[in-house]
Amino acid sequence: MEKSKPISKKKLVVKVLIAVVLSMLFTVFSAQFIPSIMIGKIQFEYVIALLFYLVLLIFLSLKYEKIFALTSGILTAIIFVMMVFNIGWDETSIYKSSFLIFGKSQSSYQKTDIKAAEHAITPHISLQKRIQQSVNSKDSTVRLFAVEHSLLYFNEYYGKYRQICRQFSLVKYIKDNFKYVKDPANFDYFASPTESIQVMAGDCDDYSILMASAMGAIGVKMRIIWTEGHVYPEMCCGDKTSFDKYVNAIYLFFTDEVEGKPINYRLDKDGNYWLNLDLTDYYPGSKYYSDVVLSIIYMK
Repeated sequence: MEKSKPISKKKLVVKVLIAVVLSMLFTVFSAQFIPSIMIGKIQFEYVIALLFYLVLLIFLSLKYEKIFALTSGILTAIIFVMMVFNIGWDETSIYKSSFLIFGKSQSSYQKTDIKAAEHAITPHISLQKRIQQSVNSKDSTVRLFAVEHSLLYFNEYYGKYRQICRQFSLVKYIKDNFKYVKDPANFDYFASPTESIQVMAGDCDDYSILMASAMGAIGVKMRIIWTEGHVYPEMCCGDKTSFDKYVNAIYLFFTDEVEGKPINYRLDKDGNYWLNLDLTDYYPGSKYYSDVVLSIIYMK
């Protein structure tokens, strides 16, 4: 096979730049089919894919121009055809991923420690038990609701993030559609999850009961936090490596909602990361209503 002739410095720079740009495109597209590999906060599968394409394309562009042009053309055509036939990520997903990875740095994590209240009165154990007993993840209506809406969003990312897509799809639906309605005067009314599914409305404890029940129905470990004048749910994301995957998914799935904001979480004594799912904002990990904790209610 005939090798390419020596090239000028200017042409060399142009070839390398073209190889770099194409490598970034091919990396973002092909990495969707590679499971997420976290090393610290870095999704290492992108690093592996980028290095592979960079070495391959730069080598071909410098040594074998025709093979370089043919390889780049075939890969670009494959991406175009797959986007046309809706196989894998479309152009919007590719843009969001590339912008997140190569252009915009992520916001910071923000750990919130559990702070005991100095003057507030801890809710009576009977109220805590009523909330705990209201959570029901085994009811068939709750299960059907959870499964249906876990399939509604983020399917294009399933190859990479797996069940995180299902969990955040359900979170997004509930957050986007649940409307706040106050309880009767001077009475704490705790709606069952099936009741909340029918009306998609209620106050913070009704929302928390619904979220804990629905997420529990698709296998997520949940707890409910009782703070001063408010109740909200938290989901368990597992250890640090698992939590980093959740964070990367949040920045990809909820790009507009999380813009410029930190991801809020708590860390328990066993090293598990708990993500805030409060109704007060539209993305998982939103700001805590209060860092004071009067009670932590775990699901049975």
